[in-house]
Amino acid sequence: MNIVIAFPCLNEELTIFEVLSKIPKQLDGVNRIELLVIDDGSTDKTAEKARAGGATVISHGVNKGLGAAFQSAITHCIDQGADILVTMDGDGQFSPDDLPAILKPILSGKADMVTGSRFIKSENIPSNIPSIKLWGNKRMANLISTLVGRKIHDAACGYRAYSSKAFLNLNLLGKYTYTQETLLDLSYKNLNIQEVPISVKY
Repeated sequence: MNIVIAFPCLNEELTIFEVLSKIPKQLDGVNRIELLVIDDGSTDKTAEKARAGGATVISHGVNKGLGAAFQSAITHCIDQGADILVTMDGDGQFSPDDLPAILKPILSGKADMVTGSRFIKSENIPSNIPSIKLWGNKRMANLISTLVGRKIHDAACGYRAYSSKAFLNLNLLGKYTYTQETLLDLSYKNLNIQEVPISVKY
């Protein structure tokens, strides 16, 4: 299995090198790991720091939005023949220690897409998360749950894994986000989506 771990970034020069350095060099069931940074119009040294951290860098030149960055990651995966696409944030809020849990349902053939959930376990919710952010995420998760006909605890998490079957079946329109749209699109196509609990820091 060849995987691409993609980091959509906008001005993340202070964190991206450290984030990349913490990604495991080997993972069970994985033959090759490629680190990919989508530099979405950064005006700092994000691209330079990412290359120093061993990542392939795709630079948009101007800020096109998170959805466009995700599309660039998918195109790269198709070009490279990747089996799995993982997305993570470049600000260090997600832990690479959760990678095996994110990947396991796909590697075992039990899921086409796995999304990390910051809220599925109450003990994983940081005490310092802004209350308005928590409220907004719950409201959005409830809406998405209603639309897809199943409980979704976290519809906006950017820590996810997609099998090639999943990312090849995506038809997305949004330029500025993709998290909710992917859940809707893949659910309507009857692909298997699983949530796994993850830790997060703010």
